[in-house]
Amino acid sequence: MTSEEIKRLLRGTVFRPFTVFAEGQAFHVPHPESAAISPRGRTLVVFHPDDDAYDLLDVTLIAHAEIHEPSGRAS
Repeated sequence: MTSEEIKRLLRGTVFRPFTVFAEGQAFHVPHPESAAISPRGRTLVVFHPDDDAYDLLDVTLIAHAEIHEPSGRAS
């Protein structure tokens, strides 16, 4: 993935939760404020939902993303 693709996921008109996969691990982004891309686009910060911890991901190591339906959506 590229930083531009990640920016589109985070800043889309309608945000949809997504999970990125890097080095065999999954990192869920449930809300646009749950992640940030560095100004130069090389690092993605994914904040943990239950505490002040976070993961730093090298964007070049992100293999792909899965986009999810927003929670609470009617079937």
